[in-house]
Amino acid sequence: MADRQTPAATAAGGVQWRARVASLLEIAGAVATVGSMILVVEICRELLTADPDTGRIDGLVLTTVATAVLALALQIAGRTLSRQAAQLTQELFHAGVAARLRARPAARSLHAAWRAQSTTLGGDIASAGVMVGRAGSELVSAVLVFVLSIGYLFWVDWLMALVTLAPILLGFVTFGVISARFFKEMKDEYVASIGAVDAVRPTIGLDARINRAGARARTAAVARTSARRLTEATDGFSDFFQVRIGALLGGRAIAEIAFSPLTVLVFVLCGGALMVRADSLAPGDLVPFLVVGAGLAAPLLASTYYMEEVGEGKKATARLTAFAAGAPAPAEGEKAAPAEGDQQATDLAEQNAPADDFGLELPERGVLTVIEPTPEGADRVADWIKADTPAERFAAVEAEPAVVLGPVGAYITADRPGGTERDAERAARTAGVHDTVTAFPRGYDSVVGTEVSLSYPELQRLALARVVAAEEHGVVLLDQRAFGGDTGVLRAAVDELRERAAVVVLSPGPSAVTDGRLAVMEAGRVVESGSHEELLREGGRYAAILGGHPDTPQALPAASRTATSQEGSR
Repeated sequence: MADRQTPAATAAGGVQWRARVASLLEIAGAVATVGSMILVVEICRELLTADPDTGRIDGLVLTTVATAVLALALQIAGRTLSRQAAQLTQELFHAGVAARLRARPAARSLHAAWRAQSTTLGGDIASAGVMVGRAGSELVSAVLVFVLSIGYLFWVDWLMALVTLAPILLGFVTFGVISARFFKEMKDEYVASIGAVDAVRPTIGLDARINRAGARARTAAVARTSARRLTEATDGFSDFFQVRIGALLGGRAIAEIAFSPLTVLVFVLCGGALMVRADSLAPGDLVPFLVVGAGLAAPLLASTYYMEEVGEGKKATARLTAFAAGAPAPAEGEKAAPAEGDQQATDLAEQNAPADDFGLELPERGVLTVIEPTPEGADRVADWIKADTPAERFAAVEAEPAVVLGPVGAYITADRPGGTERDAERAARTAGVHDTVTAFPRGYDSVVGTEVSLSYPELQRLALARVVAAEEHGVVLLDQRAFGGDTGVLRAAVDELRERAAVVVLSPGPSAVTDGRLAVMEAGRVVESGSHEELLREGGRYAAILGGHPDTPQALPAASRTATSQEGSR
């Protein structure tokens, strides 16, 4: 029996053949483009003869039009395939990164790894898509047009071709020299300039902080001196940076002026006039340089930008491939193997992993609120719950920024087989993010990471919408730190989920959700457990926590919960 290809392998194959065919179409289009320009030259040369052949001119015009239309059709077809390849590439990386994150019992170390690499998932996916969908094929086209045009001009007259290339070469040399000088000066002086700024940070001695007499005056004097020195150092760095960037931009401006068609045309006219007067060039042979030579700079300048995009795309692709392939999704009942890149973070997490269940007991259904005052303790509780729950039964909205990739609607309904946009909208309303999504350019079809960027609250609300939209989760962890002051959304989500899952609300202090069972932790263990009213009557740790927060929301009455749920469903 033949092996069946996985969806990822099928998609990868689709990217490959589309990219290859697109490159071939771009090559054919470039040849047709240069061919149409050469035909235009031949028309002009025929018109300049003493006795133009109208029949030949008519044939050349028809051939030129047909060649130009063919070039346009080839380029449109090639770029259409390139766009499709780019979309498939982004979908592949979306799926790979999502599987990588879901394969791990905790995503905290992965977020730390991405911060250490100074990159973002969405930005890298966008760069990879640009490389496949635009930069790669158009770079091939631009380079080929330039090479074919230069080859044709050298075939007409090599000396005049050198004259045509002179301003372009001058621009390249000028910009190269200025760029090399810029990077050398930045390498030598940038660190010193930044060090001068760091060196003037205010340092207040221990005696000034503990001696009461005159401490305030001495502290103020030190702060004023440091502020003055910091201003001077910052101004110096600003002047240094402005001068260097100004020189670099000036060099780029000179290069672009040298590349411009007008500059090339001036060189062609002046050099051509001298050569025609010296009888080293026929007047008719000047036409190819006026028509083709003036347009040489455009593909060359475009190729420099495309090369930058291709370079960024290759780096992004390498990072994404390493990240997505580092820990493939595990088989049922197996734990994912950690990637080499975050092995150290995994080892540290295992060292800090809780040895027992803290005295917590998760319910089958309903709400459990865990009050853990320390961020470290809250993270340990979250890690224990994730490690103790099968991945397919677990969902969470944590304090770490959620990783949201791909189309918004598809992301929300990813855990709901056959989910529709109506399901996504209902969940988004409960999560308080529907109005935000409808403001996106394409609403629920907008692609996060390439079309829209999200703030931290928006990321968390979309992650919550995905949890609400899912058909079934055995355990749902909602970290109150992810909701800021928007406790109404948290309570609405709890009311939506409590009948079909065990909802664990993790709170660093007074909780926004007080109905259900509460567990108060101290030093890594549960010290109190019971209902809101029971713990208040006991007057223990929970009552002390609420003592400084008299406005802590009480348990929602049933009628209020029903109203909230109905509002979220609209």
